[in-house]
Amino acid sequence: MTDFPSGKFQRGKVLAKTGLKVGTNYARFYAKQAGGNTTKESRKELNYKNAEDIFDNFTKLRGSVLKLAQSLSMDSGVLPQEFVEVMSRAQYRVPPMNRALVRQQIRRELGKYPEAVFSDFDEDAIAAASIGQVHRATDDLGAKLAIKIQYPNVRDTIRSDLGMARTIFSPMLQNTDVDTYIDEIRKTLMEETDYFFEGKQIKNFSKIYGNDPRVIMPKWVPHLSSERVLTMSFIEGQHLDVFLKTVPDSSSKNHFGQLLWDFIHDQIRRRIYTFHADLHPGNFLFRDDGRLGILDFGCVKKFPIDFLDTCISMLSSHIIDDEVAIKECYIATGILREEDLNSDKNSELFEFLRAFGNLIVKPYNCSRFDFGNSEYRTQFNNYMRESMQWRDIHVSRHFIFISKLLFGLYGILMQLKPTVITGQSREILIESSMQRNI
Repeated sequence: MTDFPSGKFQRGKVLAKTGLKVGTNYARFYAKQAGGNTTKESRKELNYKNAEDIFDNFTKLRGSVLKLAQSLSMDSGVLPQEFVEVMSRAQYRVPPMNRALVRQQIRRELGKYPEAVFSDFDEDAIAAASIGQVHRATDDLGAKLAIKIQYPNVRDTIRSDLGMARTIFSPMLQNTDVDTYIDEIRKTLMEETDYFFEGKQIKNFSKIYGNDPRVIMPKWVPHLSSERVLTMSFIEGQHLDVFLKTVPDSSSKNHFGQLLWDFIHDQIRRRIYTFHADLHPGNFLFRDDGRLGILDFGCVKKFPIDFLDTCISMLSSHIIDDEVAIKECYIATGILREEDLNSDKNSELFEFLRAFGNLIVKPYNCSRFDFGNSEYRTQFNNYMRESMQWRDIHVSRHFIFISKLLFGLYGILMQLKPTVITGQSREILIESSMQRNI
């Protein structure tokens, strides 16, 4: 067990130390670069070293700085690939609070120590993430519960944490418009630190999917919850990393891959404009009964109608490779500016976007698609790396969550390697786009 540095002074000290270490690493590298003593390999080594240093310290701090690192690392066009690889560990390996602090948090939020609230409470966390950790418990009727407990003072430290974290990340950022990311992460973090908000989102999604035999979601227990303690029914299942270690057969992988694919496209089909927007492996469970367990409703994104419709039209235009429509969609989202389209740079950018977009929608242009196709994954990763050269693209802050949805889904599927039936989802996108244009 480990202590949680919750005071601003304590956290500022750790962040300052991290920034100094990263800055020193870069200063030494640039001094060597000036003397012509650096290579691509040495740059990679630098990225790995800095990523490891940041990972070690941010997982101790948790909170908003770890959430920022996780969010930026999920968009491979923002941070170097070496950083993405290191930070992916944070989806599973975050140290928990010590037991005494857990007891204090429950007493502070629910008025009593855990043994007086629950008939049984496991003081060892079963999962720990950036904002809080989860414990098993049972109520007086013997029902199994999951108790999510927020780390102390997370909300109070968001602004100062993110300000210092921005300084640390600046030397390695691929996109100069990082303030767009930080502002949106700050806004969503404030929502995620309100566990009553998350409880209401669980309730809303449960109403929509309560009768769907393909998925299972927790049920919120409001009378045992507060802004910083969330009590819900316990969902059994395995996370992706554990599931893959069982060496599942192709039938099982195809089954769960289909459920993941359909879950996202069903949200488009329903046209509710509200999405479970935190697609990483830690938020899904693979169950023995064949159902997909869906967790963590703190990051639920409600998109503006016009923006989401434009993004759907963008995908649909790529599916049919309509150059004029593709261009209109990129202009509408602000990625391209109409007055600059005739410049060589923007013409080159459009051709890149068109080619990458057509690769992204390749699964839609066949009746079924193999996400274990190594050639496709290589092409996909090559385009992601190439996208890093376009540093001055300014997009809507809402586009961050579209990226998290799309690349998060593809990332999980490329790990799972299922063959997914995609023909129906093609029709969902095209029909949704047509409804927008009526």
